[in-house]
Parts: sequence; C-alpha cells; structure tokens
Amino acid sequence: MNTTTRCAAFAVLCSLAMFPAVGCRSADRAADDGTASAAAAPDAPAKGTSSAGKPAPAAAAGTAAASAAGSLDPAAPVVVDYSLEPSAFTKSVAKTDLLEIALANLVLAQGETPSVKDFAKRMLTNHTAIQVIVTKVAADTQVELPTALDADDEATVARFAAMNGVALDKAYMAYLAEQHPKTLASYRWQYDNCKDPVVKAFIGGTMPIVGTQQRTAESLNAEVNKEEIRLAAEQKAAEQKAAEEAKAKAAADAAAGSSKKKGKSSNFSAKKPAGS
Repeated sequence: MNTTTRCAAFAVLCSLAMFPAVGCRSADRAADDGTASAAAAPDAPAKGTSSAGKPAPAAAAGTAAASAAGSLDPAAPVVVDYSLEPSAFTKSVAKTDLLEIALANLVLAQGETPSVKDFAKRMLTNHTAIQVIVTKVAADTQVELPTALDADDEATVARFAAMNGVALDKAYMAYLAEQHPKTLASYRWQYDNCKDPVVKAFIGGTMPIVGTQQRTAESLNAEVNKEEIRLAAEQKAAEQKAAEEAKAKAAADAAAGSSKKKGKSSNFSAKKPAGS
C-alpha cells in the first residue's frame, strides 16, 4: 500500500471516529489515554433492590442480559496474547472487524437505546474503514485474511441475536467494555514489538481509534449498566466478606481445638501417679 493511499485511508478513519481525530498525538500517548479503567460503581443505595439485597425483577433481567455478554466486574484482568506474530495479528484484526460489524448491525436492527445505537453505528463505520485498511496491509504482507465469522464468533452473534431492545443494548455494551481493553493491550504490545514496518504503520494509525472506542465503550457501559455494575460490585464484596469470615471461623475453630487438646494433655499429666 503506497503512502498516499495509507494516509488517505487513515484520514477517512479518523474523520469517522467518535471524537475529534487524534492524528497529531503519538500512538503511545493515544494508547495511554485509552487505558483508563471502567468507571467505579456509585456508592448510593440502588433503586429497585429488595430489602434482602436482591435485585428487583427489572434489574435482575438487566443483570442477566449483561452477564451473558461478559463480566460486569470493572476490575476484571486484561489478558494479552504476547505470542502473536505480525501476520497472526493482522488476521486477528480482520476477525475482530467481522464480529464488530455483525454485532453493530444487530444492535442497529434490534436495539432500542439511542446512545447505544448511535455508538453501534459509529462502530460499524469505524470497523468497516479498518477492514478496508487491513485488507490492503494483508495484500502488502501476503497474508490471507478470514472472510467469514468462525464458529465461536457465530455463536457469539447468535447469543446476542436472541436478545432485543434494552436487554440487547446492555449486553452489547458490557461485552464491548470487557473486550476493548484486551484489544488495546494487544495493539500496544504489537506496536512495541512488531518488526514488520507495514503492520507497525497500520497499528500506529489505528491504535488511537481503538483507544477512543475503549473510552467510549467504558463510559457508555457505566451509564447503561449502572445498576448492574453496582449489584455486581456488591455481590463481589459480599462474597469476599463471607470468604474472610469463613477463614476467620476456621482459624478460630482450629485454635480452639488445639487449646482443648492441650488442656486434655495437661489434665492427663496431672493425674499420673508420682514417680510413674
């Protein structure tokens, strides 16, 4: 891909991004901006929660939909595949584009929340543009890209296709908020380690867009799944507290058992006849 074509493609991609283009910033700076963690759950008591701490039916339905798409834990670890060669990374980008385009189309057809549908539209535009660019990169580097969803991604799309309206919107945003930090981390590692100049140039131009997508996905997810995130955080805190209490009780029981055993041993020694 010649320099003029590549620059034009990146200019189109940046012009279609969700926020003003970040072309003047370095890829490292843009990536750093994109690593902000998901918004913390609010401390205020939740509406729609029963006195027993269980979500009301509407909240429970939302939690189930979002959980079906991915983790609602904002502290979930980011896993990076450090073993990808440039050719494998290029294929993974194309694979992601196919999935992102399919999910965005699904949300546009079956979603309900205006802000989520607007985000899906922008994701569709961005990933269609990235798809064009990565296809040219693949041609320059002689890499054959996937042209259809694989079995796992087909299953993912089918899972989302079974949802409609707000439930789909919540699940979609939970999924994207979980996946984008992993995607950005993969881009960053490739940018730091990639030896192929064509692939590295593609990464340098595309990584800021991925960072923008991550920040937007996390912000929008914190909005549409606010209650679900709070409930998930409460559940995790309750589970941790229960585990700590169980550990403390086990330690206390062990100490009591040891003390009782020592007491019996002392009593036995005191009852032994002198000189025995």
